[in-house]
Amino acid sequence: MVVDPRFYSAFQIELAFVRKTLTVADGNLSCVLDINGNVIFIIKNKNFSLHDRHILLDATEIPILTFQKKHRSIHRRWQAFRGESTNAKDLIFSTKKSSVIQRRITELNVFLSQNKEEIVGDFKVVGDRKKKSCTVYSFDGTTILGQMHTNHVDTGFLESEKNTFGITIFPNVDYALVVALMVILYEVDKDRRKKKKMKGKKDGSTREITEDNDDTDEDEDEEEDDPSDDSN
Repeated sequence: MVVDPRFYSAFQIELAFVRKTLTVADGNLSCVLDINGNVIFIIKNKNFSLHDRHILLDATEIPILTFQKKHRSIHRRWQAFRGESTNAKDLIFSTKKSSVIQRRITELNVFLSQNKEEIVGDFKVVGDRKKKSCTVYSFDGTTILGQMHTNHVDTGFLESEKNTFGITIFPNVDYALVVALMVILYEVDKDRRKKKKMKGKKDGSTREITEDNDDTDEDEDEEEDDPSDDSN
């Protein structure tokens, strides 16, 4: 258990992630539903924050996690904090890409806050953009915690929804952690695509650069992780 005992299940459960269901004053709302259509999580994307900041809320809109991108990080590090805090003492986990250059497959290493050395990770997230899939593993890759896939659970009310993905949570897993990691991986990939488009415009190219024809991940303007940056 990493985030909250309320979101721990001894059994396999099926969820549906519905992206950008509502636009609010300062961002977008996405939600995670159970197979009966009940809201389990709300994800608020803060458009006007200094860092790309997201808040994971429960169904009553009480904040569970705040996660945000750490600036000045060549590995696109993200950090997750308890509640609405961004204070170092409330850090729960952080993620960073396993290597600077990645192609179709994006892999993130996950480190819990007590893992100060970060020699070996605690979890691993692997995403395949072509297959639109994402899997959260134990760090050694032997145990699957959760999987996101395009075949969402057929509950009837979701049949016509766009941007909807199924999430399978395996037994004895903190699914608040799994959902947060899946959102972070999506944001890392989105940031990569954005940088490629900007790079294409700088080069005077009229075609859009996509992951299919230019999928290296070298960002020469980014710097190495700065230990003095607490992301406050």
